[in-house]
Amino acid sequence: MLAPLAALLLAPNRQQPVDLGPLQRRLEAICRNFRGRMGYSLIVLRTGQRISFRGDERFPTASTIKTAVMVEAVNRVDEGTLKWSDKRPVPPEGGREASMWSYHFKDGVAPDLDGWVNLMIGVSDNTATIVLRDWLGIEAINARMERLGLPNTMVLGPVPPEKQRLHRLRSMFGLGVTTPNEMARLLELIYRGKAASRGGCEKMIRILGRQYWDDLIGATVPPDVKTALKSGAISRSRSDTGIVFSHNPYVLCVYTDNQKDRRWAPDNEGELAIRRVAELVWAHLHPDRPYRPDPSYEPFAPTGGGV
Repeated sequence: MLAPLAALLLAPNRQQPVDLGPLQRRLEAICRNFRGRMGYSLIVLRTGQRISFRGDERFPTASTIKTAVMVEAVNRVDEGTLKWSDKRPVPPEGGREASMWSYHFKDGVAPDLDGWVNLMIGVSDNTATIVLRDWLGIEAINARMERLGLPNTMVLGPVPPEKQRLHRLRSMFGLGVTTPNEMARLLELIYRGKAASRGGCEKMIRILGRQYWDDLIGATVPPDVKTALKSGAISRSRSDTGIVFSHNPYVLCVYTDNQKDRRWAPDNEGELAIRRVAELVWAHLHPDRPYRPDPSYEPFAPTGGGV
């Protein structure tokens, strides 16, 4: 019997193409009216239809680049150069970055690769990202992305000044850089079992599916619909990326930059705009199942754990 993901991917394509023109016009209007720079990429997975706005422009990734780091880790296990059970200790306190979980580990605690990847993705733990970035190597991660056909998707720091191109890009974009189309393609490769082994891709979908920060794309689909998500946020930029496993599955990646609104608040304009884009995509692709969260859901948005 085929595994569920394999069965889904090998099922005959009976989905009829959707008229995406009206949706594309509405999404473009949101992006053009945004107080900053905004772009998106949408792939309807059963038909292969693609629409985007500023899809090939580079944006700061913030934490969405952590998906690329995970892809490299899984490929290393596939290739036998690392084991999922290999361990790496938490850095000394001065080498950590403030985050909700591993920043507070006792010195000497040594999670394994499994633990570090799940922390980095599931709760977007920044110290876990530092550990994995240094363990796997920035150049190796970026080379993997290039081999996957994603030359603009890069981890950027820290890099020494002699690496002039990466150093310049880090000064422009921070932790990482990508384009909406490239990040959407990376998620599509994971969905289709082509970003690593099929088993590795299935594992990545499971990890992305256990997402603490689920208040953007994740909050615009019914709770019984599986999602595989990774969001990001810095003061000038908000982003969310994900696969939605509905009866009409799709990949959606939305990025902002140079926002006028740099508040850390639930009604930040970037977050509101991303949610609006995601709402319109769900509604257009699922006219038979309209959805809006009940107003009583609002007080339960992720808080960061209060740390």
